Amino acid sequence: LRPRATAGAAARLAGWPAQGSASSRSPPALRLRPTRRAQMQADPTFVKEIDAKAASGDEACKAASVCLQAMRSVICSSLASPSPAAYFAATVAALAKQGEQKGGSSSTASALLLVLRKAIPAVSASAVCARLNDLAVSIAGVIRNPDDEGLVRQALGCLMASTDAVYSAGGRPNRKVLKPVFAFLGDARVPVRHQAELTATLIVKKAAAAGDEQTLEFATQHLVQMIGAGRSAKNDPDDIPARHALTLVRAAGPVLPLVNLTALCEALLRLPGDLGQHPVCIEAFEWLADLFSKALEEVEDQPAQATHAELAVKLLPGMLSVPVTMLNVKYVVAYAKAVASVVAVLCSERTLPQLPREVSGQKLAAAKKILGLFAERDPTVLRGTREASVLAFSAAGAGGDLVMLDELLEVCKPLLGYESKGAWMHVLPVVTSVFNGLEAIRSSRIGLAEVATWTDARFAKAKGLLEQLVLARDKAHGGELNVFGEQLTDCLGAAVACLGPERVLSVAELRILETPFSEQKYEQLSRSWLLLVLRSSCRRAPLAFFASRFLPIATALKGKATEAERASQGIVAKKYQTLLEHVWALLPGFCDEPLDLNAALLAEGGKLAKQLVSVLQNEPMLRDHVWAAFTKACDCTREPPSPLSQSLQESNRSCLQTLSGRVLPEMFNTYLKLHTELEGQDASRVGHSRRMALTAVQSYVRIADSTFVGGLFKKLVARLLKATSGEPSAEQGQAQPLAELSSTIVPHLASEFLELALKVFAPMLSSAAAVTEEDKSVANVLQKTAYRAVLGVIEHPAAAASGDGAENSRILGLWNTLKDSRQTCSPTALKARLAALEAMLKLTEKHLSPRFREPSVRQEYLQVLTAVMPEILFHLRDQSTAVRDAARECLHVAATTAIHQELQAEIVTLISAGLAGLTRHSKASAVDALSRLMYEHSSKMSEQLQDRLIGVVLILLGDSDAQVWRAVLKFSKVVVYVVPKMRLTKLLPQLMAMFESRHVATAKMLIRNIVERLVKVVPTEELVAAFPSDHAPLLHYVQRQLSRQQRPKSTREKKDDKEDDGEDKEDVEMGDEDDAAPKESWEAFQGDVEDGESKGEAKPAGRKRGRTAEPPTSAVMAHDAVQALLDAWEAESDGSDDEGMGGGGRKSRGKRKRDRDEATTTLIHENADVPLDFMSADAAHSVLTTRAAPSKRRRGAEVGPAGASSRTEALRRSGLRFAEDGRLVVAEEDDKATKEEGEKKAGFTVGTDTKKTPVKALSKLAAMRKQRAEAKAKARAERRGAHTIKGLDAFKPGKKGASGDVTRKGVNLEPYAYVKLNPKVAKEKFRDKATASFAKVVQGAKKGVLKGTKAKQRDAKLKKAKEARDKRRKAANKARKPGSR
Repeated sequence: LRPRATAGAAARLAGWPAQGSASSRSPPALRLRPTRRAQMQADPTFVKEIDAKAASGDEACKAASVCLQAMRSVICSSLASPSPAAYFAATVAALAKQGEQKGGSSSTASALLLVLRKAIPAVSASAVCARLNDLAVSIAGVIRNPDDEGLVRQALGCLMASTDAVYSAGGRPNRKVLKPVFAFLGDARVPVRHQAELTATLIVKKAAAAGDEQTLEFATQHLVQMIGAGRSAKNDPDDIPARHALTLVRAAGPVLPLVNLTALCEALLRLPGDLGQHPVCIEAFEWLADLFSKALEEVEDQPAQATHAELAVKLLPGMLSVPVTMLNVKYVVAYAKAVASVVAVLCSERTLPQLPREVSGQKLAAAKKILGLFAERDPTVLRGTREASVLAFSAAGAGGDLVMLDELLEVCKPLLGYESKGAWMHVLPVVTSVFNGLEAIRSSRIGLAEVATWTDARFAKAKGLLEQLVLARDKAHGGELNVFGEQLTDCLGAAVACLGPERVLSVAELRILETPFSEQKYEQLSRSWLLLVLRSSCRRAPLAFFASRFLPIATALKGKATEAERASQGIVAKKYQTLLEHVWALLPGFCDEPLDLNAALLAEGGKLAKQLVSVLQNEPMLRDHVWAAFTKACDCTREPPSPLSQSLQESNRSCLQTLSGRVLPEMFNTYLKLHTELEGQDASRVGHSRRMALTAVQSYVRIADSTFVGGLFKKLVARLLKATSGEPSAEQGQAQPLAELSSTIVPHLASEFLELALKVFAPMLSSAAAVTEEDKSVANVLQKTAYRAVLGVIEHPAAAASGDGAENSRILGLWNTLKDSRQTCSPTALKARLAALEAMLKLTEKHLSPRFREPSVRQEYLQVLTAVMPEILFHLRDQSTAVRDAARECLHVAATTAIHQELQAEIVTLISAGLAGLTRHSKASAVDALSRLMYEHSSKMSEQLQDRLIGVVLILLGDSDAQVWRAVLKFSKVVVYVVPKMRLTKLLPQLMAMFESRHVATAKMLIRNIVERLVKVVPTEELVAAFPSDHAPLLHYVQRQLSRQQRPKSTREKKDDKEDDGEDKEDVEMGDEDDAAPKESWEAFQGDVEDGESKGEAKPAGRKRGRTAEPPTSAVMAHDAVQALLDAWEAESDGSDDEGMGGGGRKSRGKRKRDRDEATTTLIHENADVPLDFMSADAAHSVLTTRAAPSKRRRGAEVGPAGASSRTEALRRSGLRFAEDGRLVVAEEDDKATKEEGEKKAGFTVGTDTKKTPVKALSKLAAMRKQRAEAKAKARAERRGAHTIKGLDAFKPGKKGASGDVTRKGVNLEPYAYVKLNPKVAKEKFRDKATASFAKVVQGAKKGVLKGTKAKQRDAKLKKAKEARDKRRKAANKARKPGSR
């Protein structure tokens, strides 16, 4: 860089007088040249940052600092202020001069581009807009020779920043800016192309937002040219310009106007004609499918839906003309999904009325083309076709496209033919979506008066399809039902929901009474499978059809069951009873949005209603179905789920209220009877029946008249008080069901009955402490029921309504009631009590929040918190999960209220009081509460309060108790996530105390989470200085992992790509976590801590990317234990987080021990008594074997040839022992004894030396191993082979040539033999193998089974007949003359 020439150009560009001009030679007398220090102090911020980095050793910033010094000299000589605009103008001028020079230095140009990249955000957008033309010319001159990859990337980054500034100022970029950017979209260098794509995407999005049609037109033309360019001239078949263009289209396509988007989509549709079924065409179809699928989700955005609908109209004819062959399965699936998404957009509700007439035929043609793919047999094609069809047909149902769905009923018929049976598993869900679409139209768009006519018209068109479905179900056998049985059932259920059960039964007649159970195919002949289909799918059907069609069947089945019981046919009776239950199980479906509830229940003087009540009273087996029916009828009346049921709401409500006077009292009596009948039965069945009954009562009470319900409540509580008074009465023993019924009604009472409810149930809250042991269980149930009743009072709408001072006093009175009953609460009522406390806290917040500034109200609320907080903290670590969850919710409500009412210090003080508890339970619970408080409300707590809280809690990191230490460790994790980065550095010494605990090995993953967060937010130098040196490998490992994750995707995929030099990483993939992202919930934040796993997928320790397993070179290396041992050593050498950390943490001691045994699969087996001798024969065995569980380890097994019970004993018997220091000591033999033994051998030696030479140890070991291997091989062959013959070898004679069996000495059993059958060879395909297993038994002349006399005579007769036929044939051949016929 030449300072004088560049300075002059910069001065002229900025409008200043150049050096040597008249004005510069005669400056005013008072203008003084500033000093160098003054110049640097007045520099802009970005200049100071570059100088600072240059001083720290950054090479790129050093070159930029030299250029800045030259610019500073020019600015100082012109006596202008060193503003960002001055540096910007000087940089542009210097770049222009650099571009004009031939063979200029690329390092200088790179430095100038770095300065320009920093200067553009610092100057005003209007200044950049004014100099945009000069800036574009200067950058174009610099990148005239695009060989330098880094230089091109910097230039593109500057163009991106300048374009952003221009659009911010309301300007428009010219072609001089656009051409360089779009020219590099097809560059072969991945980083350059990536930067060009980012820049072009920004330009297109900004242009679309600003309505810059000129820029959008230029971008569209360029992208269309790239898409139509065909294949590249290079050797790489995948390097296609269309691929690079598609990347930009995928990023910016959704924001483009309709005209530009249409041109791009049409160009993409021409790709299959140019490239065939190339992967680029697959990507294009996938993008089109994604584009239109997202349009379906944008229901509220009407302009966007209209744009996509217009685009779909233009694209659908071209998509139908695209050729489809099975050369590329993925291409076919992508095409089908793209067409289906286009059809789905054209079927939307807002689009249908505006479509041209010819589009309806095009949609049907597209549907036929998609359904035609079911003729293929490729599973991927079938699966993709199914998904595409379901998408299109479901959208047709949601949009109300009745014309298309009617046509599809005919189109789908060929798909259910026998030749397409292999695809039924995928075809049937498509047919199901058609029926579901029709049902959606029926329930939401058809009026009540037109439902019957509309359904009859649909049934006429769907009858043939329905007949095929019923025929397929009748003929399907077990193996086929395993393949598509579930899909067929769902399809038939959808037909029942759409057409109604009466029409389906007209095609599939139910014959369960006519068909006897002796029929082999009873299910198909009787069509009993229809009962299950109707049970799960019947809704919006006439209830009168159930009364007229199924109740007679139920009566007949009951009669047949009674007759079978009288005839002592228990199995037949049970079958009829099962069918009876299935028939009554249809009743809840008919009560789900019934079309004639009023007429059916009140017909013939309420005959059906009386019959249902009679079943409740007298049929225990069928009660649950009647309870469910009443529940569904009441719920659908109270909250109609569809427009069809909304039109029937008033009539249904009137009907149910009319019947409530008779039905509700009978329900109460039935529940009392039910409680008595179910005593002593299975607890799960009893609980299910009671819940269903109480749910039905509660649903009916919501519908009934409030005055009538209040009268019933008075009668119930009167009977309840008699039952609990202790006096003999008819109600004795009915206290529990009466209390449950009363508490069920409480939430739905009128407001005037709430006082009575409190008077009745409040004494029961404390009654459990004053009863005898015999009545303890009943008292506990009554107490739990009383808490539920109090909860109903608190959650009552009348209590939630705003009240006056009297209402506030009533609330405080409820608090006193709950407070007094705390000591007498039984464990079974804890959950109900905490639920009442939570509701009370919410009610208090709602009523008292406007008056919290009053000192009296504030003081009263603090007293409430003081009373309730210890109880909440105590139950935070309860044994019951439900109690813990309830306590956590109470804490959340109390803390939220206190924080919002400026009571932060008070709530922290109350919770912190638990830290002074004498038990570890109280300390851990208090820390858990503070953790959640800190996580959820740290933003509303002052820094002083946070620092005081953190300092107190982190002291407990030195606690010796594991439970308390782990709770504080969780609090530490909250601290590192919520405390700002600047304050977190001061807490490092306290946080590092977690490594000093002896329990550090039990929370490895939790500690790793903390370290990962610290690495992200704390400067590396400070973290390394504070981190314990013993655990430094953990820090290094985490740093390496995070550095890998922060690399760009392109860099991770291709490691050889060059890294960026000196410039800011504007790449979106290189950013850290977004601190502004919404905070996750406390449960999600705590989930990884509870599970002991870190966020993200856990990867095996020590496994580096791309590393392959070491090939086994011997039997030892091939052993799994050796490989695991090497992996563990490799992990240690790589510095994994296990170093210095110990074993892994687990939830409980038992699980931790089990997991540690499983994780530590390889060890060196050695004990204190016998150190391992690596020269011994079993050294490898001691290293390679895995440690068995103590319960499964063999005890008392012999070791060595001496028969010792342990290795220590074996060494002792061999004359060896180990000293205390580990040395092997050989026991010295007595010389005298040796001499005497030698003298004894000096005489006659007859018979003494005739013994065999003892086998050497290694030879004996080899023989034993060979024998053991042969035994294992024989056992394996027996297991895998055919049938085994037992007994032949045991009683085989020893002499050669002998025959028969031998009875050996000491064997009491007579000779026997049997065949041990192997079930694995029982199949037909193993017939030869099974037959060959008897070859040892059937030998010689006894091959085959000896035939009887009759068989021999028959064989002889057949043989003679055959011989006679042969003689006649020969005689006929001889008699025939040559040439005669």
